[in-house]
Amino acid sequence: MDLVTGGTGIVGAHVVDALLTAGRPVRVLVREGSDRSIIRRVLQHYHADGAARFERLAWHVSDLLDPTGLGEAMQDVERVFHCAAIVSFDPRDATAMLRENIGGTANVVNAMLERGVKRLCHVSSTATINLRTDGCASTEADAFVQDKHSSPYAISKHEAEMEVQRGIAEGLHAVMVNPCIVLGPGMPGRSSMTMIDRVRRGTRFYPPGSNAVVDARDVASAMLRAMDVAAVGERHLLIGENLPYRALFTNIAEAFGQAAPTVPLRPWMLELGWRMERLRTLFVGRPFITRHTARTAYRQRAYDGARARTVLGMEFRDAREALRNVAVFMGGQR
Repeated sequence: MDLVTGGTGIVGAHVVDALLTAGRPVRVLVREGSDRSIIRRVLQHYHADGAARFERLAWHVSDLLDPTGLGEAMQDVERVFHCAAIVSFDPRDATAMLRENIGGTANVVNAMLERGVKRLCHVSSTATINLRTDGCASTEADAFVQDKHSSPYAISKHEAEMEVQRGIAEGLHAVMVNPCIVLGPGMPGRSSMTMIDRVRRGTRFYPPGSNAVVDARDVASAMLRAMDVAAVGERHLLIGENLPYRALFTNIAEAFGQAAPTVPLRPWMLELGWRMERLRTLFVGRPFITRHTARTAYRQRAYDGARARTVLGMEFRDAREALRNVAVFMGGQR
């Protein structure tokens, strides 16, 4: 049996789908009270028998911070796909994120070692890849460098990778994938769905920076391939397309029948914006923009996904195809 953590997230739900399609029995680790229906909706989006596929899933209710529960979840498990993580740039989430992303990964590694489960695919992030200053796209060889600008999220994902490396030193057969912005059907208000939802409502503005995106279906496919063919300890950047935010926002707008944004947000506007948001949400609410997201929005980022194409045999979808898929999914939910 395969165990998937974070199954209600965009990546996790697509990993569940890919495993079921491959004919694997799947157990999903969920928190008490988690909304499992998003997995059913994703399965029904892709398959006429999606509801029947959902019924084939096994569940284990526990928490990454509960070592006993994690150990029980490992019963009869051959492989673990660790997709669970807190993704936030709100300073108020920093402590919980460090605890969950680092401590939770450490607990997964420990439970696997204690139960004799050897094979792990860990979902990391491009946040652990250092940006180059020579104008070239960053690769897996560009090691994380922590400085005063590093976000708690980036730090937590880097330290989580270190926990995986510890597990490898103690006998795990573990590989890692480092996706960029993941585009795919998922729960409203989480991950990239927040950005998509804001743009689909209409906006005239776009950030001046650039980044990379990848289709959630490709992330899941790459993870299954990495589990089979990647060398122990390898990291694989999963990059569908590098593009400016203007092009990304335009693609989102077009997918939902909106006008493309035409007004660039200047760096000073973003700097002022996160400060105003911090005051507005000092006691209640979630900020639309934070210091780290503001500075990400005007930085130029580019990543080279050649290793995944060569080693894993990946052919990645572009942003337009990924967003058309999301638009169909969201249209089906109204």
